[in-house]
Amino acid sequence: MGKELSVPSIFQLGYYWNAKIFLTSVRLDLYTAISEGSKTAEEIASSVKADPSFLERMLDALVEIGLLKREGPNYLNTPPVAEFLVKTSPFYTGELMLLQDEEWGHWGKLEEIIRSGRPAVKGNIFMNRPEVGENVLKVLHRMAKRVAPTLAERIDLSSRKSFIDVGGGAGTFSVAFCKRYPHLQAVLFDLPQTLQVTRKTIETEKMTDQIRLVGGNFNQDALPGKFDVVFLSDILHYQTYDENAALFRKLYHAINPGGMIIVKDMFINDDINNPGWNAIFSMHMLVYSEKGQCYKGEEIRSWLEKAGFNHLVEIERNTVFTASK
Repeated sequence: MGKELSVPSIFQLGYYWNAKIFLTSVRLDLYTAISEGSKTAEEIASSVKADPSFLERMLDALVEIGLLKREGPNYLNTPPVAEFLVKTSPFYTGELMLLQDEEWGHWGKLEEIIRSGRPAVKGNIFMNRPEVGENVLKVLHRMAKRVAPTLAERIDLSSRKSFIDVGGGAGTFSVAFCKRYPHLQAVLFDLPQTLQVTRKTIETEKMTDQIRLVGGNFNQDALPGKFDVVFLSDILHYQTYDENAALFRKLYHAINPGGMIIVKDMFINDDINNPGWNAIFSMHMLVYSEKGQCYKGEEIRSWLEKAGFNHLVEIERNTVFTASK
């Protein structure tokens, strides 16, 4: 079942104050200003060019929300903020928060979207605003670096020789699998504009001899050969049901006999009484894209089975499936 709410928490849901306070604090880059140690409101205001009196109100609100701590007149970052919202951190994710702030107007159209059944945007951020999409890819790369090596450890590719990362984005997972299995020869297949970002990752990681980049549209263009392993990460929630079903049929023919597919995405619980947080993410896709949504695990299984795959295994709940040809 879904979460149980108290009366006060129901009222709190109606206030988007916390969200806008937080997003504005990221836009002001408050957390980087405090990264070298605690500071007073006046010192922070000087760093971010804000009014000290008004900024102090925001700082106290951030303390109440739990993002900052206050010790007398000084404010300091909490550990999660220091890791993810300070620009000098290797795991900085502030660009994603800035994207959420830019979506503010889109969320204001939610009633209209729900009533009309028509999306408020065409395409998605990667298609419409490549410069923003590039920043998002960089953040996703930093986030994925925390989980990709673990996934590469959990899935045994020791007997596989060839690997294709379909729609591989910044290349984080290709790098992780190739580092774990140095004998793998990999292809990363994505749109030419995306590969401009990917190339930087591959060169930085010194993987140019092991990972080849090929430009193309996986829905429209032929894949460059056949492979022992096909890897698919966070693509399905940008596409329609029919597009995904067709994509799995296409991928089946791109896999050598005895090969496997690895599917990573954000799936909704099959239990209709407990859809899980990805049901909320699916609403984000409704506002953020023309045709995106999250799908249930049973729908992914259906696409795989109808395409011809078998031996389906859920490696990570509502996140990763593998199947064999």
